[in-house]
Amino acid sequence: MDKKKNAVAFGAVVSRCWEDEAYKKRFLEDPEDVLTEAGFQVEEGVNYKVIEAPKLVEYLVLPADNPKEAVQAVSKSFLNRVEKSDTIIPEGVEVRIIQNTEDTRYLVLPASPKALSKAELAAVAGGGSVSTASDVVQTAEAVTTAVEAVELSTTAAAEFEVAVGAVVALVAVFI
Repeated sequence: MDKKKNAVAFGAVVSRCWEDEAYKKRFLEDPEDVLTEAGFQVEEGVNYKVIEAPKLVEYLVLPADNPKEAVQAVSKSFLNRVEKSDTIIPEGVEVRIIQNTEDTRYLVLPASPKALSKAELAAVAGGGSVSTASDVVQTAEAVTTAVEAVELSTTAAAEFEVAVGAVVALVAVFI
């Protein structure tokens, strides 16, 4: 399985879901078909379930195999955050943890940056102004962020870091 190719395909699907409600509905109802059309290599015998993340809700997706490493990575990530600030999770943000199984893979469809107010985006970013994230982010960089999110989705720490960072990086594309 080509993880890079899957990451690019997933990024394109997410981006299109944010722009096209009918496409998003189809993705939520039949993820395997939409992913295959986008060039994503689906695993045989695996069901894909899309979780639509509401505003200010971040998901940590633990892998089915060896979740111990993922939990250790999350703990390390939280410790790194605590060294910089006493706040690990910004006020108003909720973190939910789910775990893939042998035959089920969860895909998180983040809320569109258009759906978040500047104040909510600042909260997701951990405070500060939205403009400091990057006023010059190009669409290609936004897709790269989504690609990185998928590539790293096998570890919970990466899933958390990218989910929080992706919203900030993508907002400049839509403001």
